Parts: sequence; structure tokens; C-alpha cells
Amino acid sequence: MIQSTLLWQNLLAELPKTPQHIIDIGCGTGTLTNEIARAGHQVVGIDQSANMIKQARAKFPQLDLQIKNVLLPVMQTERYDVVFSNAVFHWIKDQDKLLQNIFTLLKANGQLICEFGAAGNIARIQQAFQHELTQLDREYHSPFFFPTRLDYATLLRSHQFKVEEITVYDRPTVLAGGAAGLKNWIEQFFATDLFKLSQAKQTLIIHNMVQNLKDSLWKQDHWEADYRHIKVRASK
Repeated sequence: MIQSTLLWQNLLAELPKTPQHIIDIGCGTGTLTNEIARAGHQVVGIDQSANMIKQARAKFPQLDLQIKNVLLPVMQTERYDVVFSNAVFHWIKDQDKLLQNIFTLLKANGQLICEFGAAGNIARIQQAFQHELTQLDREYHSPFFFPTRLDYATLLRSHQFKVEEITVYDRPTVLAGGAAGLKNWIEQFFATDLFKLSQAKQTLIIHNMVQNLKDSLWKQDHWEADYRHIKVRASK
């Protein structure tokens, strides 16, 4: 999507202009890792998903791409000028361990540059899903970490980071797939909860959510998710 491309280009623009040693946390299929390399930086991409790294290596065989979990102990020889990450941190519940390891990964005066979901991200979608589970006498426990600007600034400072900039903004995002976009999104991101239900109940939940969210999220010929993001630049 053009919109998504422009947004990650804005995050890449936060990187230093001179060549740096960078680690891309949660690199996925390597698209942004490749862009970082094209900008002249020495970059390592890591992701805990072997499948993601396999796809990334097939697309970008020239890149240094590794299967690695950022929450595991950091090797003492690993040090970077910049820790970079896009749309990953909201999946990580243990933020204390994450920031502790990032601080260790950074050289003195190194920078953390990242973006991920903020408080209020996908609020309408989560509320609609919670409502449907309530109708089935089930509870919804969000798997996501969506902090406020103040809470994340406090968390960073508690891990000895100097907060350079934190911005929170609405980021309406087009869901691929046209009319099936929201259905596909629900099936992907609520898979764990849906898997516990019969196929008939899954179908009912998705149908009801599509109907109930149409007025607020359907935009003529596509679904537009109510994303809200936080962009962070902090230093060691």
C-alpha cells in the first residue's frame, strides 16, 4: 500500500544520515532491513520466526539475517549504533527485558528508533471482538502492549534511556483484500481466541464484526483499520 510505504519511509528518515551499524528487531521478510542497507548502513536483521527469516533470505540473499529472539541473553560482543524496529514492540509483553537487552545492545550514545501500536490502537476492532466473545460467555485478554506516551517515556527512563522524542498519532491503515480485508485481519490477529471456538461460532463472530464496524471502518471500497502509533527516539 502507498500509505504504508510512506509511513515506514518516515520512520527510516529518523535514521542517521552517515553510515551506522544497525540491528533491525523483528525484521520479518526483510523489506525495511534492505532499505536500511540501501541507505548505506551496515545492518543485521533478526526475527524469532524461522519462516520469516527463510522468506527474507530468499528475497535478499545479500543481507545478514538471523533467527534470534531479542528477549534472550545478549552476547557481550554485540554492539550497535542504532536499534531499529517497526510494528513489533506491541507484540512483546516483557518490556522490561526488551529494554534491558536493547540498552545492552547499544554502544555509548547509541539510539533506539522504533514505532509500534499506542494506547487506543485498533480500539474499535478490539471492542467489537470483546463484545462478541462476551455474548458467548467468554473473556477477551488482549495479547498486545499499547502504551500511552507518558507511560512509555517513564519506562524508557527507568531503563536509563534519554528520551529524545516520543510522538503519538492516528495512523488509519488500509487493510489489503478489499471487501474481505477486515475478515482476513480478524482471522490473522485474533487466531488464538478464534481457534478455541467451533467453525460456526467463528463465522458468526466475523459476520457480526463486519456488520457492526462497517459504518466506522468501511471506506467506499476498502477497510481502514483504526491504528494509532507511537514513534520513539531515545539514546543511551
